[in-house]
Amino acid sequence: MQKAPEQKNSISSSVYGIQQLLQIHALGVVNLDKVRHQFLQYINDIRSTCSQFETEVLGDVVKMGAGADPAFRKHLTHLKEQAQLESTVMRVKNILHDTKCAVENALNERETSKSKVQTRKLEKLAQSMGLMVFVDASQRNDAGMPITTITLGGTVIVVDIDIDEAGTVLKCKVTYVSEELQEDQDDRVDQLLARNLHAQDYDLFKRNLEALALLDQLNVKHTPTDFFLITRGLLADLKSIFNQELLLLSNDIASILMEGHGVPNQHLDYPGISISYWINKELVLGNDWNEALESITRGENHPSFSLASKVLISFEDSQKPNYFIPPVRKNYLLDFDESQSSIKEGEQGNHLEVVAEPSCPAFMQPMRFVKMLSSYPNISPVPVRFVAKLDPPIPAADSIIRKLMVITGTLSEGM
Repeated sequence: MQKAPEQKNSISSSVYGIQQLLQIHALGVVNLDKVRHQFLQYINDIRSTCSQFETEVLGDVVKMGAGADPAFRKHLTHLKEQAQLESTVMRVKNILHDTKCAVENALNERETSKSKVQTRKLEKLAQSMGLMVFVDASQRNDAGMPITTITLGGTVIVVDIDIDEAGTVLKCKVTYVSEELQEDQDDRVDQLLARNLHAQDYDLFKRNLEALALLDQLNVKHTPTDFFLITRGLLADLKSIFNQELLLLSNDIASILMEGHGVPNQHLDYPGISISYWINKELVLGNDWNEALESITRGENHPSFSLASKVLISFEDSQKPNYFIPPVRKNYLLDFDESQSSIKEGEQGNHLEVVAEPSCPAFMQPMRFVKMLSSYPNISPVPVRFVAKLDPPIPAADSIIRKLMVITGTLSEGM
């Protein structure tokens, strides 16, 4: 069987790809590893094409001597025309895509059934995230009015959305398939997605649904690593640190927010973990922090923290494989009665290491965490890493970014 020829990008398609990469917004979320990889791939394609031209075309021209000049000029003209044609085709392809979207929007505006419009939008969003879509329009409410249920299904999560005939979202329900994740069931996720849809904020709904879909997809792609359980363990660590700071600062939440490790939140305007780390000083002085503490004690999100600047915790692809929580533990943080010696003497202790945070608040001792070593038996690293996204985004100078990278351990001091 003849092997199919290897597909390579042309110079024009590679240049077009680089142009698309350079359109990344300064305040947008971007995986730098992926951009570096794509940029390098485009540059390598250009180099490969130029090298091939030099060895195959120019080599033959030199051998033919002066008589090859007309043929060479004709060949160059043909290459220019081909590049212009390819560039035009790529631009037309983008224009057609934009036109298709505009036509779909126009058809939706003329559609008399609002539930169908809502269903189409949700189907399109779910399919772009790799979720299965099922639509059931056979149900009716107590008044006999038709209800459409659209189900967005992954491997671990299922999202059911009930829509009435007017296109209004009646209910949104997130269900975890795995028995281990039943304790993660939380009405706040349902209410969050429902609020996004009621406000017709599809960009925010997509961001929040993507956060759920990402964990689902990572679990499938990197079995047996369970990113839902990793998230649960990280949240437990953050809550433990917060409780320690509460004791040290006599329940002074404002100081923890502004000077400590921040206030950990679950499902606050975002499905998952976020950390409130700063708030306007006028709000600090005018807020009832005792009431906020009572809400936290009840396991609720206080509205004040929605007004704070937050760090959204998630995962992203990484060029470097990483290890996460060791199988013999449920979280990273060491308890007060644990030490380097007790970890080494415990189960699989020779394959674990205790590390301290490189920077901490002035009123705290550095937190200590357990790190799994590459020698850990029967565990393979996965090309995924934690990522912290600032909400709202903040423009920062290169010197500030470098300091943040040193604090988070992604850059060595002095580099």
